[in-house]
Amino acid sequence: MKTTKVLATGIIFGLALSGIFSILDFDTIYGGFIGAILVGIITGRLVDDGPIRHAFISISTYNLIAFAMLALFDPNAKIVWGCGNRAVVGVFVGFTIIMIVFYSIIGSFSAFVAYNMRSDK
Repeated sequence: MKTTKVLATGIIFGLALSGIFSILDFDTIYGGFIGAILVGIITGRLVDDGPIRHAFISISTYNLIAFAMLALFDPNAKIVWGCGNRAVVGVFVGFTIIMIVFYSIIGSFSAFVAYNMRSDK
């Protein structure tokens, strides 16, 4: 499948999972693990070459979008942005970046496994 279609599929599927987990009031960390694994599997099944790169890019993109929406619309995050303390904002942004990279690594590994386990390569 073409690169743009794989990336778009991974991003949209990841955002849909993030929204579903948010509506169901599922824990953010476990929902991120599950979402990264599922998006990695979907990407590993769809891509023709380079599943790790495609999974990493799509997972980081949808997580960046999801965390930005969380920071804009969540009342608890508005407290962090409005506190005026740069250290608190720095810790929040640092945590977000670390989680995006961590989820991307997990999803890339699941894409690698799904790509190697498919029978039609």
